[in-house]
Amino acid sequence: MHPILVYILQVNFALVLFYLLFTLLFKRDTFLKIRRFYFLSALLFSVIYPLLVVPGLSDFWNFRFSEPQTVEATVFFEAPTLEVMVEESEAEAASLNIPWEQIFITLYIAVTIFFILRFLWQLISIFRIRLKSEETEVLGIKVYDLKDNITPFSFFGMIFINSEMHSKEELEQIIIHEHTHVSEKHSLDIMLVESILLFSWWNPAVWLLKREMAMNLEYLADVGVLREGVDSREYQYHLLRLTYHETAVQIVNNFNVSQLKQRIMMMNKTRSSSLKLAKYLTILPIFFILIAANSSYAGEKDQSLQEPPPVKKEVTEEIFVVVEQQPEYPGGQEAMMKFLSDSIVYPEEAKAKGIQGRVICNYVVMKDGSIDDVNVVRGVDPLLDAEAVRVLKSMPAWKPGKQRGQAVNVRYTLPVVFRISAEDSQNKLLTTEDRNRMTDGEKGDQKVMPEPSEVFVVVEQQPEYPGGLEAMMKFLSDSIVYPDEAKAKGIQGRVICNFVVMKDGSIDDVNVVRGVDPLLDAEAVRVLKSMPAWKPGKQRGQAVNVRYTLPLEFRLDNKPLSEEKKEELQRIKDSFVEAEFPGGESAYFKYLTESIKYPVIAQENGIQGLVLARYRILSNGKVEFIDITNGADPLLGREVQRIIEGMPDWTPSRIDGKGTTSVATLTVQFRLQGDNTKPYDGPPLPENAIVVVGYAS
Repeated sequence: MHPILVYILQVNFALVLFYLLFTLLFKRDTFLKIRRFYFLSALLFSVIYPLLVVPGLSDFWNFRFSEPQTVEATVFFEAPTLEVMVEESEAEAASLNIPWEQIFITLYIAVTIFFILRFLWQLISIFRIRLKSEETEVLGIKVYDLKDNITPFSFFGMIFINSEMHSKEELEQIIIHEHTHVSEKHSLDIMLVESILLFSWWNPAVWLLKREMAMNLEYLADVGVLREGVDSREYQYHLLRLTYHETAVQIVNNFNVSQLKQRIMMMNKTRSSSLKLAKYLTILPIFFILIAANSSYAGEKDQSLQEPPPVKKEVTEEIFVVVEQQPEYPGGQEAMMKFLSDSIVYPEEAKAKGIQGRVICNYVVMKDGSIDDVNVVRGVDPLLDAEAVRVLKSMPAWKPGKQRGQAVNVRYTLPVVFRISAEDSQNKLLTTEDRNRMTDGEKGDQKVMPEPSEVFVVVEQQPEYPGGLEAMMKFLSDSIVYPDEAKAKGIQGRVICNFVVMKDGSIDDVNVVRGVDPLLDAEAVRVLKSMPAWKPGKQRGQAVNVRYTLPLEFRLDNKPLSEEKKEELQRIKDSFVEAEFPGGESAYFKYLTESIKYPVIAQENGIQGLVLARYRILSNGKVEFIDITNGADPLLGREVQRIIEGMPDWTPSRIDGKGTTSVATLTVQFRLQGDNTKPYDGPPLPENAIVVVGYAS
């Protein structure tokens, strides 16, 4: 359940509890000021307590001081997506997939917006009345003289009254009454309960609390009038004469309210004994119970979020994710597809409820080939999740993966898509070849390739400059003219541009993704626009438009170094100590493999490529992200940036024993696997590169 929804339910549960407590214990007494304090405490506590967590009242310490478990890398190797298809008529599918949750959320938001607009309109109405009123003074108190036949009322420091409609005695009583509201700041109470009502309009207890609070404030104002020596009977007759007047708005303290009988009864009621004050202490156990319940709930929720998935005790050795020789199902990929197709049974209850989606599981192929530690990484519904886990656990022994010639434990990730189709007449698991043979109508709600007019980022055959990469580099070197003004100002740096290689090979839509200076940016754009036609990229054998990113480096030539400068640089080099990640290089790579994720949106859209990022390690050990010097797509770049910004403090670089700022780079290759994905054919990766493997939809 969404945290905001949980918060709203907790607030309203407490409000119901406090209203019931008031009705049972406090409604019949005359402790009006204590009652006001009770109402305010109940409202404020209800709003705040869901945010309060007391560690001693939950299982807080259990997960924070439990023994550390084996930590596994979460950089997944993933196999092609598998789809389970089941027949169902379109009419039945539509009837079983009514998004009730979305309907209720939309309805709640719509009604809440209505109440917010209503509240704002009431505030505006008050200030409109003020503008139409004349400021004057009655009995030494500033008031706003009304022109309309409206019941006298007050709002914060303003008192509104039609002085011409009341006698001198009535006017005096009204002024005393409304001045009591103003001096005791009763409008704060009204505004507080009205604010809660905006989001809790569906809770009858909040409306009842609002009514009781308004009545109690009128009781307090009535007491203020009688305390000034006004005759009780005369005052009550005066209230009766005002029952026909129109109320201004609902969020003010009106001199006359509809529950006139209760006000008169309260004025004539015998004062409660002071001994009955003790019953108000019952609010303290309620406070404690609610905080304890919230702390327990928060502790259970945090534990489920923070504890790693259980790892079987026998899996104590190192678990690899990417190895030199990947594990293999006996008989290969097609045999595995056939096994899954024959074994998976679409749960009948899931069919009836129209439940479908992608269940992503991972498991460990042990070095003896057995399958262990099957987990659901991202589930859809317990019915589908359980079926996926059951089938994966039943797989026969695999040929184990190998690293440096030795069999090792390898974590493997497999997504299984359960899809309800209205056209297919059998439950079957489709391979990629099956999907390619299907017509657009047969594919139903499956993802369809974009039209050729769209712009691709990753394609099966990348566009190519005529003559290859070396020819392009030569063209750029010969064509770029370093602007004289930029030279004079010493401006240099990397300008990152992207452009579209159209399906006819022409260059279009040249943009500066990250610039250095308008002078260098303009020169980079000029040269890129002047490039000759490329060999276009292709997807499924057809030429398509492809967006291409290219960094251009502008660097000024340096003068030869003097012997003195060379000696100084050599001394610095000899005394330089590199920055170190806490725990060393192995801990650094462990942090990266545990933390980095292949963005789901990037996987679903077939986005892959190399990301090269730079970051500073400051002299105090803090890490500061600089930029992405080479990025296949912003989605991948943001993921790498997230990992960098989340790094712990390093031991900084040192020169002559003093901490100094240094710059480091991080290379991450995001690579997709699947039947329709192109194998990586880029330049060789550096030894310290991180490879993140995902699956293609």
